[in-house]
Amino acid sequence: MPARPAKSPQRKPTGTSAKKPAKKAAEKNAVRAIIARVTQPKKLPESVELLDGRIVPLRVVVNPRAKRIGLRLDAARREAVAVAPTQRLAPKAAAFAIDRAGWIAMQLNKLPRTVHLTPGAVIPLRGAAHHLVMVPGRVAPHIIPARGEEPARIVAGAPDAEAFAARVRRFLVAEAKTDLLARVTAHAKVLGVSWKTLTVKDTTSRWGSCTEHGALSFSWRVVLAPPHILDYLAAHETAHLRELNHSRRYWAQVRKVFPAYDVAEEWLRKHGAALHAIAPRG
Repeated sequence: MPARPAKSPQRKPTGTSAKKPAKKAAEKNAVRAIIARVTQPKKLPESVELLDGRIVPLRVVVNPRAKRIGLRLDAARREAVAVAPTQRLAPKAAAFAIDRAGWIAMQLNKLPRTVHLTPGAVIPLRGAAHHLVMVPGRVAPHIIPARGEEPARIVAGAPDAEAFAARVRRFLVAEAKTDLLARVTAHAKVLGVSWKTLTVKDTTSRWGSCTEHGALSFSWRVVLAPPHILDYLAAHETAHLRELNHSRRYWAQVRKVFPAYDVAEEWLRKHGAALHAIAPRG
């Protein structure tokens, strides 16, 4: 019987061949890291420094409807807004804004003075000047009408200025909602429409809005304006319940409840920025 051939001893992998998988993995990770650095969007500048040393916040917005890079000033927030048609052009839009620091300074200088809800400040309420007065204790915010040489006042109890501002703001929101509910109800009855909700918010980009589901929303600052301006804004949004556009049919609906709408629009163009300058959002 022939003898079986002896088994050849198995070779153990050398150190070099054992390290190959680990080396390949390291190379792949390095390539991924390089690709990530190249493709990762660069962080855009968040402010513009003016010649006088002022720092103005910068917001870059991508708007596909824009035909070119643009720049505007958000008067309510006191910030520069650079507009880019695409995300790829966002860095160029930011650079465009920084290059035009002089224009930004000119526009800022045209804006009305910022007014905060602090004790001693004077703000309009329904178009009339009211002094803000802080008193000790838990005194609910209330209005004291003008009498003789005494100016009209909004009085509220608070432990400090921060709490005072919060209480006054809530009071103004409630006052705005009361007035808006009354006027929207009246206009809706004339136009034969109904609405589902009415909210009052701290918006700075628009005075009001209306959704296709009947949800109305307004800025609380409408109560700072004269009553006929608040009435117009209520009519403006209520008419959208009939026509959710700004067509001729829509303006015909507005005219039914507020014929002098063009006068109100002109008032807002002249004085709207001053109202937005009151208690601006941080």
